[in-house]
Amino acid sequence: MKAISKVLSIVLVGCSLMSCQTRKGNVELTDFTRELISLYINDLDNLNARNRKDVIIIGGFTDTLHHYFFIFAVSRRVADLYYCEEAIGQTSYLGHLVRVFGNKNSIFYSIKDNIKIRKRCNKNDDIDIAHNPNVWQILLHKDMSFYKIHKSINNEDISAIENLVERFFGNVP
Repeated sequence: MKAISKVLSIVLVGCSLMSCQTRKGNVELTDFTRELISLYINDLDNLNARNRKDVIIIGGFTDTLHHYFFIFAVSRRVADLYYCEEAIGQTSYLGHLVRVFGNKNSIFYSIKDNIKIRKRCNKNDDIDIAHNPNVWQILLHKDMSFYKIHKSINNEDISAIENLVERFFGNVP
């Protein structure tokens, strides 16, 4: 009887883990975005975020002239307080939860299912969490030519990002 109970427990845990993974992942990241996330979390300014397994926030927006992309990391607590609503999806990558904001159709990711994240925000106006994430922004012209890269912290070295953009999208001036 104990053996049957153990097997059923294992099956139940396995099934619940699979369903959690399915609910968490309605986003497919492009190769560019995956490599950019890896570059971001391995940047010297972001090693603490990598080690803590912070939540990665990404967004892609497109207007008539440009494609905009941003990436930053925040602690799970900050993510649950401030970045739980309006997300169009989420996935997991390199051990980090990745929450996605922006247009549903993007050159940086694709949405597999149109599900809305059902997580409630834990917002509490009495809690003031000071966070100043290291935000990277990439802007491309609509024809996919390079426009601009910006790092909010230590902006002086963007060569690794430029190399990545050039490899995927063409010449960087």
